[in-house]
Amino acid sequence: MNDGQLHSGNSVADDPFIPRPCAFARLHGPFRLHLSDGTDITPTSPLRIAILAVLLSAPELCKARRSLLDMFWSCETPAKASANLRTALYLLKQDLAVLGEGVLTSNRSRVALCPERLKVQDPGAADGMFLEGVDLSLPGCDGFEEWLRDSRAADVQPDAPPVSKTHWNASSPARNAQRIELGVLPLLQANLSESCINEADGIVDATIRVVSLTTFLSLHDLRDRDVPVVPLPIRNGNGPSHLLQAVAERRDGNLMMRFRLTEAVNQRILWISDPVNASDLEPEELAAMTAEIILRNLATVSLPDESPNLFPWTAIAGLFSLDPQMISTVETQIDHMIQNGAPAELECLLLFAQVFKQNEGVEAVRPMSSERLCQLLSEISASSPLLPLWHSVAGYSAHMLLGQNDLADMLLESAHSSAPGLSLNLDHLAVIRMMQGDFAQAESAFWRCQKNGAHSPWRYTYDVTGAMIFMAKGDYKLALSFANRALFRKPRFIGALRYAMAGSALAGNTGDARRLRARIRQLRPDYDLAEWTDRMVQRTPIDLSRRLVRSFEQNGLI
Repeated sequence: MNDGQLHSGNSVADDPFIPRPCAFARLHGPFRLHLSDGTDITPTSPLRIAILAVLLSAPELCKARRSLLDMFWSCETPAKASANLRTALYLLKQDLAVLGEGVLTSNRSRVALCPERLKVQDPGAADGMFLEGVDLSLPGCDGFEEWLRDSRAADVQPDAPPVSKTHWNASSPARNAQRIELGVLPLLQANLSESCINEADGIVDATIRVVSLTTFLSLHDLRDRDVPVVPLPIRNGNGPSHLLQAVAERRDGNLMMRFRLTEAVNQRILWISDPVNASDLEPEELAAMTAEIILRNLATVSLPDESPNLFPWTAIAGLFSLDPQMISTVETQIDHMIQNGAPAELECLLLFAQVFKQNEGVEAVRPMSSERLCQLLSEISASSPLLPLWHSVAGYSAHMLLGQNDLADMLLESAHSSAPGLSLNLDHLAVIRMMQGDFAQAESAFWRCQKNGAHSPWRYTYDVTGAMIFMAKGDYKLALSFANRALFRKPRFIGALRYAMAGSALAGNTGDARRLRARIRQLRPDYDLAEWTDRMVQRTPIDLSRRLVRSFEQNGLI
């Protein structure tokens, strides 16, 4: 039968004697949907890929409509959310049109796929992580992000990026196929003006700078026209393992940009961002968001036994897990790296680790002095790209462990002056301004942190800072909102549970406060809440600390 016969009369889908086309979905590694003949019919929209992946992962390939609305548009009004879902499903049906009618069906209560025409491939050993590179920038897609994290965790993916467990060899010429280095390709654009090209390149420059502020990652700028566009593969030890390229175009008078991250050797795409209107965001804000997503994707391909080029970013992610074993592992690894030739400035991370050890009751806190801290910082080169990060973690440690708030203030301001978009430092600034009673500056730093750290892997701890600030101001409703946001992103996060408990107690919600305390006891039976309360009271404005202790005592929490 030829093509002409196929298209005359009824469609293939309507003819019971002609096999209906079937598509196969790959959920591990970058999402792909292809026909049996190899034709790629993967949707071009990250949102539609995400919806399709959720449906393919659901029992019987069916999902409640209400569940999809909550996963992707929780911040919208019901009418707007429903309209957005209808549009997305209409476009998804167009993506799947080659499979015929009825492959995607929906009614007022559910959305479903046809199991006979959509099959999920079993993952291979080398296929990569679940939905690798999928990342949405929708403001109301927290539910999807939580589902994605849970799915990856169930797929034996670590909750925090892996911590390197090898000898320090960042400066060694000997490399292997797994070492991560990032190359930046020339801007891809069509007939942009010189000023628009410069603006787009400036955003790329800012993104590279954020990466250099938080990692030892080797960066290769390949944007010079004299540099070959395709670098030598990493397996030869002569080029980057991964490539970043920005794509820019003028649309309706706006400069629209998107980024893509690929592996250099096999050209496999790890991540493609949604188009972003560069005029809507400050360059530093867009750069911070992009850099965080790039590092998060690179961390998924960084094996635990490879070189520590993603340090200290991965180490900080490990500390923010608040998992006692991970905190201990991070500290042990930093000791090991310093003993094997790593820069002494990594000791700043050891100081930072003590804050988590103290707050979480993990082992004994190592002795520390302001003299040693100042000596350590004086030995760091003023030209080090990581200097703002070292000032930030050291300043926060000086505040939390030594009560040296003048020194902490100086270091955090130094970090802010050098790197005003560094979200971790903005979080630290927000905390110390709150402790100083300057709530206006605390809120200012917090909201900037929320923007710049919107895609940070430790966004949940930034939300806890919001809970702290608004609780200190007496706005218990907003404090509980941020604590709940943190719990939504990380349900077992002890830090969020503690502040949700404190906020509930201050708001007079005794039942909720006791349930949260029980949850903390369940997760950490040996945790000393009274000791944590004492430490928090010491760092809290006097009027709030009195109310907090009185409320805890009245509710039987301590």
